[in-house]
Parts: sequence; structure tokens; C-alpha cells
Amino acid sequence: MSYRFDNRSVGTFKKDIFFATHIEKYFFNKFLDICDGRNDITITNAKDNGVDNDGAFIASGKTSGADYRVDIDYDDFLEKDHPLEVKWVPTAGKLTLKTGDLKSYIKEDASILFIYNSVNCGTNLKKPKDYDLEKHIKLLDSKSQQIKWGIMLKGNVKKFLSWHEKKNLVKPIYYMGNKLGIILNQKDFNKWFTVEDWE
Repeated sequence: MSYRFDNRSVGTFKKDIFFATHIEKYFFNKFLDICDGRNDITITNAKDNGVDNDGAFIASGKTSGADYRVDIDYDDFLEKDHPLEVKWVPTAGKLTLKTGDLKSYIKEDASILFIYNSVNCGTNLKKPKDYDLEKHIKLLDSKSQQIKWGIMLKGNVKKFLSWHEKKNLVKPIYYMGNKLGIILNQKDFNKWFTVEDWE
């Protein structure tokens, strides 16, 4: 069990998942509002993909794979009922992806929406120790000018994993329970997705 929980206790894992799910749901809803105000991207008919995104603990069954399904029209990519994973990345400078997760996304032809902090301003945007969701959302809102987003479309998800495997760049990630993963540095983000402003 500890392997699934990245070496966290069951209790801590449950609290972490509940908090992270609600933060990602908050960001996803904001993202939908952003798309409504733009003419170069359309996201409609968003719905949960298989499991409700309410942060409840799931003891067994499908827990991997994309969070949502959407109709998407973006960057010459048009698809209905498309699986879309949402990843909030609070630490500026890099993205870290587990290879097991990538394989799950590839299996269902999913794309990944990254919403990330782009500036190391000295403020800790990671999950707070007190799990105060409302207070943390206010903090995130105060830093919205340094938040960016990008969608790694499904074709690039496949290329991303394949390229890093061929280059022998898949390594155990100590802060993810030593599961195999890939670290993508911020300077290379635009090789895999278009960097977009949050505001």
C-alpha cells in the first residue's frame, strides 16, 4: 500500500488527495472561464471521466487515467469527448510525471492540461500543513499573474514518453516514492506544449 501512497500513511494520503482534487477542480473551473473569454480555444461539455472528482478515497478500482472528458477545439486539434488530465504544479521550474501515469493517459488517448506556477517568488504555493482550502485558494488568486497553462496534446504525450525512454531519462523520483518518472525543466516546456498566460 505504501508504494501506491508514495510512502505516505493512509490517513495523510486521503487528506492529500482530497485537498489536491479540490484545488485542481477549482483551477479547472477557472480554466473553463478563461476559455470562454478567448476565441482561439473552445472547451465544452466537460464532465468527470469515470470517477467523480470529489476527492473521496477509492480503495480499489480505476484511480488512474484522465480526470475529465471534454469537447475541445485548440491549436488545430478538434475532438469530442476527449479525455483531459488536469495537473496543478505549484513549484516553479519543472514538471514531474510518473511513467505509470503517462502510460495510463496514452492508453486512453488523453491530453494533459498543466496549470503551473512560473515564478519562484519565495511564496510557498504547495499544499499547506493546515489543509485550509479557502485560505489557500485566496493565496493562489493573489499570485494569478505568475500562473500559466499549457495543454500537452495526446500525440505529444506519446512522443514525450517515447523520447525520454530512448534517451534513458526515466529515473526513480525520490519525492514520488521512488516511482519511475520524468522531470521536464521549465526552459523546455515549449518543446511539448504552447505556454499560455492565465490572465
